[in-house]
Amino acid sequence: MKSHYFWHAVLLAAVMWAAAGGKEDAEPAVAITIYNDDFAVVRESRRMVFEDGLNKVKFTGVASAIDPTSVSFSCLSNPGTVSILEQNYEYDLVSASSLLRRYIDRPVGVIVKGSGSDESRRVHGRLMAALGGELILETDNEGIEILDRSAVEAISLRDLPEGLVTRPTLVWLAESRTEGKLLCRITYTTGQIRWSADYSAILDSAEAAMNFSGWITIDNRSGKAYENAAIKLIAGDVRRIAEPRPMMREMALAGDRAAGPPEVKPFMEYHLYTLSRPSTVNNNQVKQVEFIPTVGGVPVRKVYIYEPNRGPDKVQVKLEFENTAANGLGMALPKGKVRVFKKDPADENLEFVGEDRIDHTPKDEKLSLYVGDAFDIAAEHTLVDSRHGRRIITESHKIELRNRKQQSVVVFVDERFTAEVNWRIDRATHDYSKRDARTARFEVEVPAGSTVVLEYTATSTW
Repeated sequence: MKSHYFWHAVLLAAVMWAAAGGKEDAEPAVAITIYNDDFAVVRESRRMVFEDGLNKVKFTGVASAIDPTSVSFSCLSNPGTVSILEQNYEYDLVSASSLLRRYIDRPVGVIVKGSGSDESRRVHGRLMAALGGELILETDNEGIEILDRSAVEAISLRDLPEGLVTRPTLVWLAESRTEGKLLCRITYTTGQIRWSADYSAILDSAEAAMNFSGWITIDNRSGKAYENAAIKLIAGDVRRIAEPRPMMREMALAGDRAAGPPEVKPFMEYHLYTLSRPSTVNNNQVKQVEFIPTVGGVPVRKVYIYEPNRGPDKVQVKLEFENTAANGLGMALPKGKVRVFKKDPADENLEFVGEDRIDHTPKDEKLSLYVGDAFDIAAEHTLVDSRHGRRIITESHKIELRNRKQQSVVVFVDERFTAEVNWRIDRATHDYSKRDARTARFEVEVPAGSTVVLEYTATSTW
């Protein structure tokens, strides 16, 4: 059975907040809290008309990706006076196929296109089937007629069948102990809406410092627009038990931007970002909000790393920096993509030089961005000798590093061992450090325009 403990806590908190702070003269409003993991909590206040006793009430315009089991209702005008006895979620939306499906065994009118000099003709009859590209009608005069949908110009129906809705709708059987136009709040969760962080890093000419900025990107595919909504964002890995809902359909995206960096504060084991002002997030829209104004002069270190046992002979280029207040940062950085640029001095245009993703990163932590592979530093690895015994392997390696740049570089060579072995470096032409339980790191300085050879012998036992 699915666990809804997390959602019960979220919805209970929302209802308690509404009961404590709701006032009869409060205005209808929309608020939404969006999580990284493709879901959100929606809180919407509306004025609704109730009669004393039983009422059938429709709440239209909810997200099409709603989780109906998460809906919570509260009356803000007169708390406790309205109770929901039964709820139905109607999501069979009006479409050509849904209309025809509901009109089986009912009379329809069909206009069939003409051909050549023949004019179009009108056919009336009982719809027997609407399968794929064919309509099958039982007519009064012609008997059974099978029509290809490509030959159909129009279909006329008498009325809208019961059960079809134009927008996703919650239908409640409610019992009210008061009457009038009451302000009510509905809280529910929805899928197909997410947010992420996008960062921009612009290197200076010496590649020793950068300008750093960040944007929040909200991607709404939930099937609903949230107009003039108070928006909060939760950064962190929130555990959910329920299976994710499947995508209903493909959607096109549009771009938008809203000014005003959000307020950031710790929230339980996560971080909560509150946008500075209400904003509209339309359906099928990507909205961006700046949350880190450009910070200049952030110290950065460029590092060259070569791993001889992993993939092709390429020297990785990484940029390392620290998320500290002394560097102008020192903030909670949500997970997201970091795009790195550098200005071309010839025309002052920014050129893209690589990108990487970061995980949720608290303040005072170090970040490392793998932005690409070095063009002018070549590496060649040769396994010179390999001797195998009982539960022992001894291998000799030769690594040639060729620097075709006009300045000296330091290349870190990381020899990695499997977790199951004990290892030692028997001899080496360069000093090494034990970086962790599986890695021996050699620091090799390669002068401009020269070649340096690293040789070492390693023994693994198990």
